[in-house]
Amino acid sequence: MAEGIENYLSNAGVDYKAHAVEGLTPTCQDAADQLQVPLSTIIKTIVFTDEKNSAIIAILTGDRRVDRRKLSTVVGASKVKIASPETTKSLTGFEVGVMPPVGHKDKLTTVIDQNVMRLDKVYGGDGVPKVLIEIDPHDIAKLTNAKIADISE
Repeated sequence: MAEGIENYLSNAGVDYKAHAVEGLTPTCQDAADQLQVPLSTIIKTIVFTDEKNSAIIAILTGDRRVDRRKLSTVVGASKVKIASPETTKSLTGFEVGVMPPVGHKDKLTTVIDQNVMRLDKVYGGDGVPKVLIEIDPHDIAKLTNAKIADISE
């Protein structure tokens, strides 16, 4: 696993599993296919910025899209936009496509879609290609001090 993520999760006392996969998983569907799990159990972690350039992380299941108006309302912004790959890497320390839900370089405002919290376990990026983590979404919420809200379309 990526240096820092494994230590971060272990130091936090969180149960997780790392799953090595054969191919790249730049999309949620790729990850679901590689793990042979439903798309609804894959999570995506997307970095947004608001009108003040403050960063917001949105976490939702792979079968849903972020509703930007809902996300803006939850974080008290007038509007949000997806951060560029360069901004994402700068803020989190991770590339787009392998973004883990936790362990980012900076502590960022995090919002988890309420549908994620209905699951016992989810699969997401761990910071490096060809490895996905399996984790309880309640641990993600605790580690990120996330707000739980309806942010999906």
